[in-house]
Amino acid sequence: MTFDVVVLTLHILGVVVWIGGVAYQTHVLMPAARQGGIALFAEAARRARVFTWTAVSVVVLTGFYNVTRLGSLEQVMASGAGLLLAAKFVLVVLAVSIAAQRDFAQVTILRAALVGGGDPEPVLRAIERLDRIVLVLALAIVWLGLAVSRAG
Repeated sequence: MTFDVVVLTLHILGVVVWIGGVAYQTHVLMPAARQGGIALFAEAARRARVFTWTAVSVVVLTGFYNVTRLGSLEQVMASGAGLLLAAKFVLVVLAVSIAAQRDFAQVTILRAALVGGGDPEPVLRAIERLDRIVLVLALAIVWLGLAVSRAG
């Protein structure tokens, strides 16, 4: 197994952990939260941060390495992969930013609402909306990744 294959495998596993976790929280834990399990959701979201951000770090680092394997800038631009890669980069930055807003702002606000007796419903709606946006972006990012791999 070559180093490139190991890096690509880590990249794909990182995506699976990150986006799989978002999908699980959105479609399994969020409905449970709406049925009275808000504290459980908040604790699960807090605990998932370590896995989420480790996976995000792996995805970003291996993604940069994978870009270096595409060839020279002239080759990448001539193949059409350059524009696709730029679009993918923009969407990844957007998805990571939204995920950070969710994990480090909204989940913290949710925990404060639970401790302080505030209404958690608006925060749950915001978290759900952010998660769904990340999932849609992830679909576009995966498609662009496949397109880049086929363009070269």
